[in-house]
Parts: sequence; C-alpha cells; structure tokens
Amino acid sequence: MRLRIVLLLTASALVPACRAPILDGPGQVRESRIVLPPLFSSAESADGTSGEWNALLWLAGQEHEGEHRHSRLLPFYWHDEDPPYARNTLLFPLWYSRDGAYETARFWSLLYGYQDNPELRTDYALLPLFYSQRSKVADFHRSGLLFVYDWRHDGPTDDVVFITLLGLATLLHVEAGRPPEGETVPALGRSASRRIEVANLFNLITLFGYDDVGDRREFRALTFLGSEMLSPLRSWRGRGDDPFVREWLFPLYMNVQDESDGWYYVGPLWGQMRDDAGKRTTDWWLAGLLAHTAAPEGDTWRILGIPVSGP
Repeated sequence: MRLRIVLLLTASALVPACRAPILDGPGQVRESRIVLPPLFSSAESADGTSGEWNALLWLAGQEHEGEHRHSRLLPFYWHDEDPPYARNTLLFPLWYSRDGAYETARFWSLLYGYQDNPELRTDYALLPLFYSQRSKVADFHRSGLLFVYDWRHDGPTDDVVFITLLGLATLLHVEAGRPPEGETVPALGRSASRRIEVANLFNLITLFGYDDVGDRREFRALTFLGSEMLSPLRSWRGRGDDPFVREWLFPLYMNVQDESDGWYYVGPLWGQMRDDAGKRTTDWWLAGLLAHTAAPEGDTWRILGIPVSGP
C-alpha cells in the first residue's frame, strides 16, 4: 500500500512527459493560429469548442475540449479536469490532489496525506513511514510503522507483526481470533485461536513457533523452510475427541500416538510399537538387535529379526 502511493505520486509528476494529445471530434478539428516553435504555438477549432496553446518547449500551456480542461506551468503547476475526475499538482511533491467518482486523495508533501472513499479511509504520515487504514462499513482497521510494526484487525481476528523487514523477516508475529475463511478454523466449539512465531528469517528458519488452534496445541523450535515437519524439536498434541500425539527431539526421541496405535523411539536404545486393534505390543532394544512382541497368541522374542522363542 505505501509503495503504491509513492509510485502514484511519482507517476503524477512524470505525466507531462508522456501525455497523449486530445483526439478532436470531426467538428472540432483544430487549425493552427500562431506557430513560433519552440517559443509559442496555438491551435483552435472553427467553432471555438476545442483549442490549445503551448509555450517554452511545452513547459507552459492550456488545452480545452468539451468538458476537458488542462493547464500547466512546469515544474510548478499541473491541472487536469475531466468531470467527475480532477487532478492537481503544485510544486511536486508539495501538494497533490485527485478527485474521482469513487475516491478522493490529498497529499501535503510527504508529511501527511489521505485516500477516502465510501468504504475505506487511509491516512499517511511521513510517507512511507506511517499509515492507518479504517473501514467505514466493517470492523476492520490496519496500521503500520515502517520496519517497526504492522497490525491488521479484521472482525475477531488480529494479526500483529513486530520488527519486520517488509514482511520478509520478522522478530515476532502474533495471530489471535478465529482465522479467516478457508484457513484452519477452531474446532470443538472453541471460538478463538492463537499463533505465535519468533524470529522468522525469510521463511528459511523460525526460531520458535506456537499454535493453539482447534483440536491441537503445538510447540516447535528451529523450523526450517516453513514446514512443521522440519522442526528438530516439536510437540503436537490433540485435545478433545482426538487425543493424538506427535512429538520428537530429533534424533534422540520420538513419540507418535493415536487412539488405536502408536510408537516410541528413544535414541537407539529402546522403542515400542503398539497396535490396539490387534492387541499387539512390540518392544525393541539396541536398534532392533533384540525385540519382544506380546500378542494374544503368545510372546515372541527375536534377535536381528529372527524368532528365537515364541508360541
């Protein structure tokens, strides 16, 4: 948004260099009256409804045709009027204004400016340092201080970023409230969610993350490439009717559990696999050198995967 406004104002100052001539109607063909280039030239239609004059290498001039009016004295002044549209520039970037059928804009140098329409009002100060945006028809507002914070409030959802490099790298990112439509929505009758990220560097690595959304609560550390699965330290536990567990300290510890099955892994020393449907539990030691399976049909012992005792 802030970059768009800067480009808009810059483009307005450059318009004189790229403006196309007005196309006259068949009855408004302009005939040259005075031709003294580059000092002065003028042209006007026979009925006087279309005409122009230019002076000083086009730096000064006026033009009119129908409801269109244009005046300029560069680099001091520029005016265009095509009702209901109008645009004025005075000693750019000292003053700029734009009026349209839907939106108006005013900028006093880069110190203060605003854009206003029936749905939204946006104010700027020390452009592009600070901006504040507020909806007139919905519970929405957004504000930001360059490189310091960006806060977006949309109904029950708040999204705040602190110490940010244009969103590419952030020190702290907090989301609270029900996520927007199409994203993960809280379950189990819960009306709120929370997400926290600390020290996200270009989405390549995140120092710490916390999600409390719907049916799960998760902690993670050192997340790579924005993927939760690439977190060496992670705890992901379900709640309510789905008490699943996904947690690990790679490669030393892992615990994956659902209602019907699961398995543990503690370094190469010990691990366990559980199958509640088959009523089977297998424990192994020393990276599988020795294993024991307890099942309804009896216990089985294995060495290097080879049964040495069983039913």
